[in-house]
Amino acid sequence: MRPLDPQTAAKLMAGLAEGPEQFVAGLASLFLAIPGIRTMTILAVSPDRTITHRVGTSDPVNFPIGGSDQVGDNPWCNRILGQKLPVVVNNAEQMAVYLPETDDLLALGFGATACVPIVIDRQTRGTINFLGDAEVFTPFTMAAIEALLPFAALIYAFEGIALP
Repeated sequence: MRPLDPQTAAKLMAGLAEGPEQFVAGLASLFLAIPGIRTMTILAVSPDRTITHRVGTSDPVNFPIGGSDQVGDNPWCNRILGQKLPVVVNNAEQMAVYLPETDDLLALGFGATACVPIVIDRQTRGTINFLGDAEVFTPFTMAAIEALLPFAALIYAFEGIALP
C-alpha cells in the first residue's frame, strides 16, 4: 500500500482549512485527473431526508450549486439511500433506469455516470457523482474513485453542508 503523496495531502488539507468551496475545488482536481471523468458533483441529503441538493460541482454552468431533487420511491433513491449502494452505469440505456434527466445528459455529451453514496454512521449523507463518456467506469476507474472517497466524505464535516 502506498500512502497519499504529500502534494495531494497538502492540497486536501489546505482546502479543509479554507472552506467548502476550496475543498471541493481540490477534490475536483483529484477526481478529474482520473482518466475519463469529465465532471464531478456532490449532493447532500437534507436532515429530514426529503431532498438532495447540490453542494459541490466541477461544472457550475451545467450543474450549479443549490440544485435539488425530492427524495422519492424511485430506482436511484432506493439504491443510494435505501440499499446504500452505488449507481454505476456505462451507457444511455442503463442511465435511463436511474436518471430521468438522461436525455439532457446525453445532449451534453455524457454517456455514463457513477453516483457513489457516502455512508457515515449507517446513514447516507450524500453522494459523489461523476459523468464521463460511455463505458468509462471500468474496475480501474472505480478503484481510483474509491481510493479518494474517504477524503471526499470530509465535505460533510463542514457546518451547515446538509442544509438546503
